[in-house]
Amino acid sequence: MRALINDAIRFIIGRTILLFAPVLNGRQSIRIFSFNANQRRLKLKYRHAAARCNTDARFAMTSGSTGEPKKILYTRRRLRSFKFIFSAMFIRACGAYRLRRTSLYVFSSFQQDASLTSLLLDEHKLPPYFSTLQAPYRVQQHPAIRKLAAEYGAAAVRLWLLALANPGVLYATNPSTISAFLDELEIDWLKCSRLVKTWCDAPQRFDPAIQRIASRLDSRGSTQRLRSIASSNAPVPLQQFAPSVSAYICWTGGYVQPFLDRLAVHLPATRYRSIPMYSMSTETIETETVFRDGETFFLPLARGVVYEFVDDDENLLTPDRLTPGKSYALVVSDQYGLRRYQTEDLFHCRRTLNGLPDLIFLRRRGLEYSFTGEKVTAEQLTIVFGQLRSLLSDGFLTCVPSSSPIPHYKFVVIRETPITSPQLLATLSDNLLADLNHEYKSKRVNGTLGPIMFVQTTAADFANRFADNWETQFKFLPLYRRTWESTMSSFKSSPVS
Repeated sequence: MRALINDAIRFIIGRTILLFAPVLNGRQSIRIFSFNANQRRLKLKYRHAAARCNTDARFAMTSGSTGEPKKILYTRRRLRSFKFIFSAMFIRACGAYRLRRTSLYVFSSFQQDASLTSLLLDEHKLPPYFSTLQAPYRVQQHPAIRKLAAEYGAAAVRLWLLALANPGVLYATNPSTISAFLDELEIDWLKCSRLVKTWCDAPQRFDPAIQRIASRLDSRGSTQRLRSIASSNAPVPLQQFAPSVSAYICWTGGYVQPFLDRLAVHLPATRYRSIPMYSMSTETIETETVFRDGETFFLPLARGVVYEFVDDDENLLTPDRLTPGKSYALVVSDQYGLRRYQTEDLFHCRRTLNGLPDLIFLRRRGLEYSFTGEKVTAEQLTIVFGQLRSLLSDGFLTCVPSSSPIPHYKFVVIRETPITSPQLLATLSDNLLADLNHEYKSKRVNGTLGPIMFVQTTAADFANRFADNWETQFKFLPLYRRTWESTMSSFKSSPVS
């Protein structure tokens, strides 16, 4: 009897399902016929970039430093808003620090890539005359300048442009970009100055477009500066070939301190002012720079962004509930489709300004890698690197997992001069990491993991392994989740043992 009742109920349920089928089919047919009208309604409702996608929309790639890159949609309007935020910051910085010469040189790439920086700097033709006076870097997308960079090298073209235009402020997202340029001038001056020497000898031999660009960028004293470069067999310092530079803007958060230290050697604080950059990702603006009474604050002020924060207990907090002295992970929602998006960026609340938290970027949250459960973290590696730096004196250290010949971790030393006693450093690194991570220690003892290997390279060569264009599309981190073998870009390195 129970079986009969069950089957009867099943029959009724089945007939009910069948009765609903034509109703749902009809509903879907209505949606098909009303699709275009519905899309127009949704565009009005959501008003975000994805809903207003048109032929002008383009995708910006995230750096992919900790995994596979993501594609973020950008319309012209959204790009304009990002440009305005940067321009507004720059103008306010000029006012706050009374910068006399406000022309800006950005260390942008000479090549196009899929980064947000490239989209922001994309130029289809030579910019207007007044624009090139204020922003001489904008000529770098011109085909004639790109051809010049291919022939003489990027550093040589930068040297020529800086000597011609004599800007007042330098900008690079990564401080490593500026320091690498200044390092290259010191290391290979003859190659870097070859363009200037050729220009001084016979400027009429250059493409007419180059001559027109040079005329646009010309500034007082440029002839003398160029001749001093051309006649010198030793590196000419920045204060001589671009004497009006008085400040530089770059990212100061996270793990870039070694590059900031190196940059401070080239650009001493007694002459050059360092202006820290606000926090942003390809997904959204995270903070904006506020200048008050000689101090710099970073507040969650981006227009159209809802900010929330997660504390150590995983509580979701509004900005007014943050406590100075504590750290929080950032969660954002915006008009472009992000809904409580966990950025995995960790910020330190330094203080408050009018009830808003002053947020200093610390690091990526949850950055770790594991072959067999050892869970090597960025925090552990940062401690190890801190102890190694006392022995290395300069350079940047990072870690990349490698699966060949057996799983192990490569410690990459980014600096120009060769390191001494690499095997001793490798052994010390193994011991230091084992003391911090007992799972790593046990895997090393039983042979599951191989010993740490050291590799030495330059900043540009290392970054080219992880990004199409290291000047615009790269972040230096203490740990990368992509394995050594998965990076297919050309790479020049020197294994040390």
